[in-house]
Amino acid sequence: MEKRYKNIVYFFGLIAAITFMGFYKKYFALFPGFPGLKTIHHLHAMALTTWLSMLIIQPILIARKKLTAHRMLGRFSYVLVPFMFVSMLLAYHSQYLRFVSEGKLESEALAFVFSPATDAIPFVIFYLLAILNKSNTAKHMRYMISTGIIIGGPGLGRIFMTWMHMDIFAAIGLMTLVTLLVFVALITYDRLTGKKCKLNPFTMAFIIWLIPNILITFFPSTSIWQHFAKWLTTLI
Repeated sequence: MEKRYKNIVYFFGLIAAITFMGFYKKYFALFPGFPGLKTIHHLHAMALTTWLSMLIIQPILIARKKLTAHRMLGRFSYVLVPFMFVSMLLAYHSQYLRFVSEGKLESEALAFVFSPATDAIPFVIFYLLAILNKSNTAKHMRYMISTGIIIGGPGLGRIFMTWMHMDIFAAIGLMTLVTLLVFVALITYDRLTGKKCKLNPFTMAFIIWLIPNILITFFPSTSIWQHFAKWLTTLI
């Protein structure tokens, strides 16, 4: 592991703490009954908790030169990540059905269907890029860090809403801004410390994340998306 990132485990720990705080009132504080929550919510929480735990454990294994254990745990992600992705989609689908049952305008509900493109899909892309570059430690590590940034976003947004009582749109906007600043800070850090890459993985991850997060401001309300989303919902 690069010396400049030897303390990356603390960054992952911070993401885990943010996620716990963000979901505390709406999930963890409801233990053991969890009134109003469905099985999918528990599966989703279990998957994300496992992934965050892996992000913390893996750098520790590398630091202690437990490379065999690191690789074995990495292979477990081949099963975990598909499960995570499906759980994220089902969680979004559950929210979509909630909007429909609450009588939300169809256009608003169909616009919400675009949401997985802003985090679930970038997460999987970052993971795949990390796996494709597993022989290149620098790139592999940076794409894994990028998955952590994506996972931490929803928890941060819920902190703004449940602890700071912000409006949902203001919370999402601030969450997006913080995510943007984290990517920019990491890109800048690599440049200042002399990391030589034709295309820095953080830059690539930032572009992949940024495009759908720009599109969501206007594209879900277009007739093209509305017709596609309406067709998509008939398949589920």
